[in-house]
Amino acid sequence: MNAAQIHLITVHVPIVGCWGLSILFILSRLLRDDRLFEICCWLLLTILLLATVAYFSGPPAYDLLKAHFSVEKQTVEFHAILARSCLLAMVVLSMVVGNALIQRFQGETIPRWQRSLIVVGTISMAVFWTIAAHWGGMIRHPEIRFSGSNPVEAVTPENPQSSD
Repeated sequence: MNAAQIHLITVHVPIVGCWGLSILFILSRLLRDDRLFEICCWLLLTILLLATVAYFSGPPAYDLLKAHFSVEKQTVEFHAILARSCLLAMVVLSMVVGNALIQRFQGETIPRWQRSLIVVGTISMAVFWTIAAHWGGMIRHPEIRFSGSNPVEAVTPENPQSSD
């Protein structure tokens, strides 16, 4: 498995995971279910680990991609900036989540403001990851850049490999 495959597999986890956890966090809040809240916190930390793998597999994936296809460097750089910002925001959110887990482990109640911060932070991360993913998709999917007046042709490989 190469870096591009690892990147494509792991990059979907933070996006789908944060949207799913947003729903579960809201449910835990509505149902006042502390156990579900704790499970969501652990899942968020797991998502951070996979997001880290996705982030660090990005540059080698780009190297593989640019060796075979023409890619817009500006789009790649903007995607990288967004991804780094997402990862750092996720680290900060994970520190708040980690603190909540430690509080729970020590038998303390997690304050309502902290729970609200985690829920709002997770929803915000889902939106932020979605934006970063959109820009990542534009690197290799020209149809995403399609506008009504300017159709875009498919990107062709610079070094086509024959299958003969």
